[in-house]
Amino acid sequence: MSWISYTGARVVIEQGRSGEASHLRDGACVASTPSCAEVLVLHADHVDIDDKMVSQLAAELVAAADDVRGAVRGLPLPIKFSSLEQELTLLALYHLLDFGSGYDNLLKRLPGGRDARETLLYGLIGLHLGGARLDHHKLKSFSMYDIHQVFGIEATIEVAVMPGVTMAKPGPLQPLCKLMISVLNETGTILEEKGLRTPGELLLTVAEGLKKAGRTTASAFVEELVDTLPAFSDVVLYDGNLVTLHRKAQNLAADLALVYGSRDERFLFPDVDQLAADSGATTIAVLRAKGVLKLSKELGAIIDSGTELHAGAHERALRAAVVVACDRLVAAAEAAVTAPTEAPRTTDAGVASAAVDESATSTVAAPAAEGAGKESAGAAMATTAAVAVGEAVLTQSGVQQEGRSRAGREGGCGVGLRAVDIGAYLSYLVEEGRELHGKITKHFTMGVMAY
Repeated sequence: MSWISYTGARVVIEQGRSGEASHLRDGACVASTPSCAEVLVLHADHVDIDDKMVSQLAAELVAAADDVRGAVRGLPLPIKFSSLEQELTLLALYHLLDFGSGYDNLLKRLPGGRDARETLLYGLIGLHLGGARLDHHKLKSFSMYDIHQVFGIEATIEVAVMPGVTMAKPGPLQPLCKLMISVLNETGTILEEKGLRTPGELLLTVAEGLKKAGRTTASAFVEELVDTLPAFSDVVLYDGNLVTLHRKAQNLAADLALVYGSRDERFLFPDVDQLAADSGATTIAVLRAKGVLKLSKELGAIIDSGTELHAGAHERALRAAVVVACDRLVAAAEAAVTAPTEAPRTTDAGVASAAVDESATSTVAAPAAEGAGKESAGAAMATTAAVAVGEAVLTQSGVQQEGRSRAGREGGCGVGLRAVDIGAYLSYLVEEGRELHGKITKHFTMGVMAY
């Protein structure tokens, strides 16, 4: 039997083993399964990583280490839940439906002006506050009407066929609506077949089973999740070979470990450092804005013009490059804090002169304070909720920070930064009031369920 370790850039297949899957560093591969590093080499004419800028960004991350470690924050919604299962249900749906960035421009034209992520948050808030029972019955029956009512997405447009007469025809957002319905209906059907009520119960059941089997690890959890719910699968074809990314499943595992691990040992995964960084469009754009990703003129022109970047070699190489770049950032951050320093000079009397605390003089200013500007009424609920909770998480108590640092501490760098921390923090930089808000250009790829 083949056991597969789903850890982004670190994908390996081992034959004949029963139990733990291996964790190999970037560049390792077996048979025809290439790593993200190999994809980057194959596509170097169009996508490359600037190691000088990696070192520069790593220094910024080290200076903002507390914020980086707190960037993985689970559901960015300041709402209360009646049970852990209810909370995890909303979290699972958040990650299941965390795609559609390719439709951002179209979504922003709707009332409220929300992008895909804000539209998702807005809908989930409405579902929760409206008291909807998000069990398998509801998910199985989710319809185009529900998508419109809950998320405010209209799948059709009215077209004039003669004076005074219009006809409803499929609109440009109908493909996105169909993908969302497909994911929700399929998830509901699978839950019913397994005798489970909600996605939250599924997460708890998987975690409990792994604990009893002595396999409480992020890699095992991702493996079980992908095997159970196909919507979490994220495998792309590059140069005739399959590259495994599983972005949404890994992000969910990171949330469970770093947000819930300190209060539920079933989610206290010791291998969080083996999870890959978020490989979505936002992370790609931020790394490009920071000068870490260097694109060819051809590829850069496609993205900057707002033209759709169709799913294919360019798009998949960008995703692979993000994973590799964030791994390099982890290594650079570790090197920065473990580099030997000069011994303090001594005075003639043999007394060491006072050393200057470099961390105090070289600290890069944290992102700007929370934006206080008012948003449009339609977007206010989702965006304000996300910002409010993000701020609360980034200033959490020492006890909570200790709980976070315990998960995946082994193998982490000296400042405790992991690839998942860095990926989440980079996305955090584009929120309102932050350093890169309104200053990045994301690529648009429609029809994919990975991001």
